[in-house]
Amino acid sequence: MRYYSYNEPGMNTSGNVIENKVITVSEEEIRKNYYSYWYDTMCHKFGKDIVDKNYSFEDCLDDWVVVHWAWEV
Repeated sequence: MRYYSYNEPGMNTSGNVIENKVITVSEEEIRKNYYSYWYDTMCHKFGKDIVDKNYSFEDCLDDWVVVHWAWEV
């Protein structure tokens, strides 16, 4: 099982950033919480047949890492 971390800014009640928190999630959590959104978005953009033929969860995971500026731990 792989794990990924990313920085999440903390905010005070005024909306000012007070400190970053490091959040760590498993690849299964990413699959559960992000994959269906990613898959639907890719199908809308490229078509279901192309996505099913050419893409996998690893592509989703790569996109998630980029979007969250995450790193594998």
